[in-house]
Amino acid sequence: MKKKILIGSGVLVVAVVGFVLNTLMAAGTFRKINPHYHGKCDAVTGVVGVEDITIDPDSGFAYLSSHDRRTWAKTGEAEGDIFLYRPGSLATPLAMPHDYEGSFHPHGISLWLDATGPDRLMVVNHPNSADAGGMPLSQVEIFEVGPARLTHIRTVKTDGPYSLNDVVATGPETFYASIDKGSETKLGRSLESYLRLSRGGIAYGDEHGMRRVEGGLVYPNGIQWDGVHLYVAETTGRRLLKFKPSETPMELTLVAEDNLNTALDNLEWDADGNLWIGAHPQTLKFVEHAKDAANRSPSQVLKATLADGGFDLQEVYLNDGDPISGSSVAAPYAGRMLIGSVFDPFILDCKL
Repeated sequence: MKKKILIGSGVLVVAVVGFVLNTLMAAGTFRKINPHYHGKCDAVTGVVGVEDITIDPDSGFAYLSSHDRRTWAKTGEAEGDIFLYRPGSLATPLAMPHDYEGSFHPHGISLWLDATGPDRLMVVNHPNSADAGGMPLSQVEIFEVGPARLTHIRTVKTDGPYSLNDVVATGPETFYASIDKGSETKLGRSLESYLRLSRGGIAYGDEHGMRRVEGGLVYPNGIQWDGVHLYVAETTGRRLLKFKPSETPMELTLVAEDNLNTALDNLEWDADGNLWIGAHPQTLKFVEHAKDAANRSPSQVLKATLADGGFDLQEVYLNDGDPISGSSVAAPYAGRMLIGSVFDPFILDCKL
């Protein structure tokens, strides 16, 4: 009996050690960081926590999603803003006035360019709420874009208590959004992240509301649309996924996937139809950076070219946590690249 117990205990220890090692490897803990970039980058201050960036290819202006998450975590009070910035100008970004009356904590954003009417900006918002049950509320705000001003059109709420991360517009009233975590409790969300549980998914929104339409994803984060296919980046799952709607927008079929061996964040298009990805090559260092700004987290930018059955990958930028820590987005435009991060009080404006 004792022998069986010892054997069973040994098997359990081996299994636990194996799982821990696998988790550390997946998190990039043993990865060697060799910083490189062939261009010049300048820090642009006046904004904090620019988690997402999207650029209007017609006007050349970039929209920056800004929120001071460290202050928000400490005090529960820190409103965010959408800023306007022209790549290459190195000027202080300008906060866009808006008429939204609730608490505004912007996360992922997406711009819809309308040939027949005003453009729209869609913003994932996590408003304060005493009824959230420990989970930050998630909803999508739709704004009409005017001359240096945003006019709030409507709020689209989720059909369940899940956490939204990013959004991509598919029309002036329609969008897909990534559901990074499906658990309702703080413990459950932590287990999702560390155990890489497949409880994330995709939601679809229109004038009738928002519904969960796809599940079984591992911390889906960035999301993009090319008019035919939907692209989703997983953070702890490390995959870049390609979906095609079937009979309706709410029926998605997975048509391609690649494991990119890094924690993927937001996705942005370039003029040639390539996806640029802000990424976290060492995710546990990013966790420590979230706790303390002094703990720096490596930043990475990838360029994914669409290929048959998957994606060809190029690493454009890599640092060891300086000058920018915890990169979440890279937006290219006209020979420039803007890099934003979840916490740092600036963006990088880089010459490609």
